[in-house]
Amino acid sequence: MSMLQSAIRLPGGMIGVAANHFDGLSFIHKFGANFDIDNNSEPETVWTGGGLYPWDAFDTEQTLYVASSSENDDAQLLIEGLDADYYEISETVTLNGTNSVQTTSLFKRVSRMIYDDGSTNEGTLTARAGASDGTLVAQVDAGFSQTLMCVYTVPANNTAYLMAGDFSVQKNKDAQVKFFVRPEGKSFRIAHMAEVFESSYRYDFPIPLPIPEKTDLEVRADNVENNSTRVTANFDLLLETN
Repeated sequence: MSMLQSAIRLPGGMIGVAANHFDGLSFIHKFGANFDIDNNSEPETVWTGGGLYPWDAFDTEQTLYVASSSENDDAQLLIEGLDADYYEISETVTLNGTNSVQTTSLFKRVSRMIYDDGSTNEGTLTARAGASDGTLVAQVDAGFSQTLMCVYTVPANNTAYLMAGDFSVQKNKDAQVKFFVRPEGKSFRIAHMAEVFESSYRYDFPIPLPIPEKTDLEVRADNVENNSTRVTANFDLLLETN
């Protein structure tokens, strides 16, 4: 039995993945939120930056410029993503309040940012591509200390297996959830969708959905009927090194 089969089938297999007991297997939990979707602005990505995620900002690898809306945020910020060859990279920068700080690494994708301090971030932390006034590609809302962005790109030399996903909409509101994938060099296409009204929706894939390396993943909310609709989403991936 392969490592992947063991992790999926054996009792406690996923605990073994979380504890790094299986060589070549790892687990990704992505979660995001969009706190203000209007019925004339949809579809929107489930991330706190608002609107559709600007993938074209990474047509080429970019230096990132990070800053806070508060002068009091001066701790370390961990940035995780992919390099020009789609291999995982990370960099820790020290924030300088509202002044932009430039990364030394070039990023082809950003998957997460974490504010590393004894307290939460007071302001909104932003990462912009290519310049201090460039396109917003990641955001940490005040008090959260981590990004809320339901976007991800499968690293090079890995296959991702989509295990489960969920979506929620606030009371008295509704939305259509759409899970999109974009294999390298191709267009975004729908891979799963559902309708949700003032409740939550979850789907566990009885047969995990395989997703090849360098594929972009994104959760979008569409067809909301009321302004100021709040949505959240999560999805779980099992990564296998090829």
